[in-house]
Amino acid sequence: MKRPSLSLPEIFYTLSFLIYLLGSSLTLISHGQELSLWLMFLAVLIAVSTTILPWLGIRWIRLDNQGSRAGWWVSFLLQITSWGTFAVAMLMRLGRNFPSFYFWVVTTTMLWAIWLLVLIFSRHVWRIPKINVTQNHPSEKEGSAL
Repeated sequence: MKRPSLSLPEIFYTLSFLIYLLGSSLTLISHGQELSLWLMFLAVLIAVSTTILPWLGIRWIRLDNQGSRAGWWVSFLLQITSWGTFAVAMLMRLGRNFPSFYFWVVTTTMLWAIWLLVLIFSRHVWRIPKINVTQNHPSEKEGSAL
């Protein structure tokens, strides 16, 4: 069995998630101290750049098409949603609404973990079965009666 390797964008996504986890953990420990906010922002910036730069023509960071496209779309929608929840969390922090801020930070963490897992699973585990189009259907064989 061939062991799959992670591509460079997957490594960037994983690194950004780990940085986000550090920042969100520090946020919950230190009640939204500025360093934790900067760490979370850096993580989101890395993830956004890794997603958007290939659309602008930077090919070395592009994910190759492999695995389930439906899984890729689900992970992409979850990724966009996590960016939205992060923006809401930052607005809550700006308004000093800490209970809502904590809720949205935890929601963003959960969404980010889910989209990262769905992305990696859709690329390396969930494969689209290859259909052999050269085989004849059993009803198309000569001499078969329907």
